[in-house]
Amino acid sequence: MASTLTPILDLSTLSLYKVKTNPISSLANQNERRREVLKRQKEKREQKISQLRFSANDNESNANDKPQWPPRQHRKNTSFTCPIGMMLAEWLFSAPEDISSWFIIPCPRGQRCMVVCQSNRTQVYGKYGNLMRTMFTQLPKQTILYCIYDYRSSIYHIIDIIMWNGQDYSTQIECQCRFFMLTSLYGDSRLNKNFQILLPMKIEDKIDLIEAEDGYLFYHPLGFYESGYSPLVCWLKPFMIEEILGIKLSYPVNKPNGYITAQAYMFEEQSNRKEKQFVEKSHKKRNKKKEEKQQEDEGEEDLMTVDN
Repeated sequence: MASTLTPILDLSTLSLYKVKTNPISSLANQNERRREVLKRQKEKREQKISQLRFSANDNESNANDKPQWPPRQHRKNTSFTCPIGMMLAEWLFSAPEDISSWFIIPCPRGQRCMVVCQSNRTQVYGKYGNLMRTMFTQLPKQTILYCIYDYRSSIYHIIDIIMWNGQDYSTQIECQCRFFMLTSLYGDSRLNKNFQILLPMKIEDKIDLIEAEDGYLFYHPLGFYESGYSPLVCWLKPFMIEEILGIKLSYPVNKPNGYITAQAYMFEEQSNRKEKQFVEKSHKKRNKKKEEKQQEDEGEEDLMTVDN
């Protein structure tokens, strides 16, 4: 379990959204990278504990340690940028040896988003930290939830808890602790009909999996929450489950046309995604240059116009 929780979230520890790249070549050594991340997180926690012990007898004023919302260094454009990045899943390239201890979440179709409640309003941010919408909810102040938004039902399916009522779960808090706190909120009146918790389960004994419309998320129980892609959070489509994990699903699953193997599908999907991102980036760049050129032309026309 995680170490003693910090009673109030210090938002200065949160970083603006930054999506790390997930190169295809990195999938081959996924198990090795997973071990390295767990080792780094363990060292980070030990370092933090040492710092807390060192500062225990520090008599300096803690006035500057009060939590800030938004973070002081990110107060500009706070309405348009998410105060924390989204933790993104890698493909589960092969089954880890300790897969029975991992959590699994069956996911509906929808858009990944961060729900942030600052005061009397709640803001929803997209994958790249862009502001999607602002609304009013019953969520407590200083709350951040990682969700999947289903446009068909207008329901926010909660995947992970980043912060709740000012309590920090974003730094050095193990996944098993975050999920324990999340499930404890099941039935909370502040989560109205528009917010539903996707209850995580352990996949030990390879029990029959609940049907997933889109796919399954896998969380390592000891993983911290970190922005960007992580080998401690992985993803599989339903038609990959039996091939990768050896678990036969009890509901019918259709494989895509031309499907060969799960790994081949992963490589193809990732290559297509990178190509799509490159095209979108090039398109935005051309539009930006076009707008700048148009503004320059309009400026020249203004200079040439003389009022008599």
